Amino acid sequence: MTHSLGVRFGLAVFSLVWIPLIVATGWGAQWLWQRMESRPSAALQSLALRGDALNLTEAASSLAETIDAFLLDRIVEVQTWAASSVVVDAVHKARAAHAKQGFDNLSIQEIEDKFRIRKSLGLAPGARAYLSEQVRASPHFAEIFFTDELGFNVALSNPTTDFVQSDERWWRQAWSSGFSVGSIEFDASANVWAVDLSVVIRDKRNRNPIGVMKAVLSIRFVQFLSDRVARRLSRPDHLLHAQLSDPSLDGKNRDVQYPGAHRTQFVVSTRDGMLIAETRSAHARGRIMQTDVSIHTDPSLAHLNLSYDGDPTGSFIANRNDTGNSLSGTPPRSQLVAYSRSAGTGFYAPAIDNFSGFNWTVIAEAPNLSGYDVLPELTGTPLQTKPNWARDILLLGAGLCGVLLFSSIILCWLFGKWVLSPVRTLITCVKRIEQGHIGVRVTLSSKGELADLAASIDRIRTMIGLMADRLRQTSTGRRPPGTPESGMPRQGSESGGS
Repeated sequence: MTHSLGVRFGLAVFSLVWIPLIVATGWGAQWLWQRMESRPSAALQSLALRGDALNLTEAASSLAETIDAFLLDRIVEVQTWAASSVVVDAVHKARAAHAKQGFDNLSIQEIEDKFRIRKSLGLAPGARAYLSEQVRASPHFAEIFFTDELGFNVALSNPTTDFVQSDERWWRQAWSSGFSVGSIEFDASANVWAVDLSVVIRDKRNRNPIGVMKAVLSIRFVQFLSDRVARRLSRPDHLLHAQLSDPSLDGKNRDVQYPGAHRTQFVVSTRDGMLIAETRSAHARGRIMQTDVSIHTDPSLAHLNLSYDGDPTGSFIANRNDTGNSLSGTPPRSQLVAYSRSAGTGFYAPAIDNFSGFNWTVIAEAPNLSGYDVLPELTGTPLQTKPNWARDILLLGAGLCGVLLFSSIILCWLFGKWVLSPVRTLITCVKRIEQGHIGVRVTLSSKGELADLAASIDRIRTMIGLMADRLRQTSTGRRPPGTPESGMPRQGSESGGS
């Protein structure tokens, strides 16, 4: 069977067609796999982008929670100081001294005229030392001082601008509600942008208010926390699609091609849009808490406006309008932006009643290295969102294999019809001749070499028939025509030689 024409022809087709095809398919599959690894499909890029959006949103939320936790700890810290025996005793002692000096009957201006240089009577050196010790232990506070029930200074860690504080809004609010949080303002005495935390001082026996403590908390802690998180997230291997976009670029080369391409930046702003922290500018003094540098008005920050719409937490893709950090002034890449709001009443309720929170917004942004201009939904998005060039190549290869398979089947069928079938007919005729059936002529409907072969076999059949007839005649004694009776030809005459 292995020597049959059909098997040989099949092996020839397999060797000449299918082995090269299998080799070419294997090479193409390897090439395609390498291309898919070096340039991910749209589905994989979409998945990576959604993963980056979740990571960035989680980072913004985590930073907001860290800031809130830090602020809550500082509020509790100030409350603890205000409740200490050193502070309460100093207030009682100063109240008696202030009344004895007749300050209760003087106007604020008259009292201020008496304390142009000094800002306290210096009656509580132990309390002053206590405050200085707390500032050293908690360096985020730029200044701490407290007053008696009429707003007269008792002890202070740094010189203040006024001796009487009862005409200040923070003092009145803290006295009436027990706690006050001021807006971010520049504190001239401490020379920092700061937020005031003011708490009422209560008598230990009857819990009646007897004074107010104010702690000036510098906002540099927000900048410090933002820098720390930004450094952690700016590693080149942190964002998923940063790896998928071009694995051949390491962090250094990526910076050469796209300055700051792998860096994650943070902005923390007030509800009015003014900046508390901005890692991109290294918290430049000319930008922090400046009315003309707002997310709502500054062109370089306009792409962050969506962070103020609707949801307390979210993410989106935005196009930056500034070209300061781009090559040759060309528009920079679009940004992946995530944001989160600071905590509200429920978070601070265990320590403070009726405090709605600081109402700050934490914004994180990173370069959008994917090809998407619109962020896909984070859930429920089909992975195959657009045609895939790799899939098209696979379909083309499958179609080519199908065509070759069909062509091979047709070729084998035609070979059987045109070659094998006539050959089998000739083999059958030869076998019949072997069996003595020499009366049937050998004919083929096909033309060409096989027809000539059939004619040759038919001539052989005819000669075998003639030879068979002669043998039969010889065996029965019959002489073929023209043959002498003796069976031998006559040689000369029968006359004698004499």
